[in-house]
Amino acid sequence: MPRDGPSTDETEQNAAGPGAPERSPASRYGGLRLAELLAARLCHEVGGPAGTLAGAVEIARTEPGSAAEALDIAAEAAAGLAARLRLLRAAWAGAGEALDIAALRALCAGLPRHVWVDLEGVLADRCFPAASAQVLLNILLLAAESLPKGGVVMLGEAGPDAVLVVPRGQNAAWPPGFAAWMADPAPAWRAIASAAPRRLQGPLTALLAHAAGTRMSFALAADAEAAPPLLLRFA
Repeated sequence: MPRDGPSTDETEQNAAGPGAPERSPASRYGGLRLAELLAARLCHEVGGPAGTLAGAVEIARTEPGSAAEALDIAAEAAAGLAARLRLLRAAWAGAGEALDIAALRALCAGLPRHVWVDLEGVLADRCFPAASAQVLLNILLLAAESLPKGGVVMLGEAGPDAVLVVPRGQNAAWPPGFAAWMADPAPAWRAIASAAPRRLQGPLTALLAHAAGTRMSFALAADAEAAPPLLLRFA
């Protein structure tokens, strides 16, 4: 019987990039699992701010004396949610267009408050093509997750088609297995098969980089670090 489109295996193979190893039968439905994880993660991202909004509106409705304060809380939650969704849409669905430094800085407003992105090391006229921009945004999301106590993510030039991403903060650490995911998409797909939604960003970032032809590797650091500088070489 003819098919309407590629199978799940073929879709995952294409996403992994040319030359990627064949998927094992145990991970045949990795694409479906990825969709489930993204949906669960997005619901988690929206759930917290939506709850804050609902609570603030309820206070404004039932406690007139606290209405002004409640509306301020609601406005702040709405602005934060909008910024977060803009970032996630660009990172996970792809912006579809090049990203200059001003646009990148605006999207960084969607990162957690305890994480600051330092773009001073990037050329002011730097512009990232659409595929490269998507990979970079996912790296920033991952770097923010790698700073559980907060800190700074520093971006710096590493050549015409390369940048360094350096997370700095207490307990900073890239996720376990990230080096293997960067080297080969197969371990990243296996990680997705058993990942919780909160642990999705690492393997997803690696798969997007493989699909875009972006090479990622850890750069040499002055001393041993749990979060060494990450070198991105764009296609």
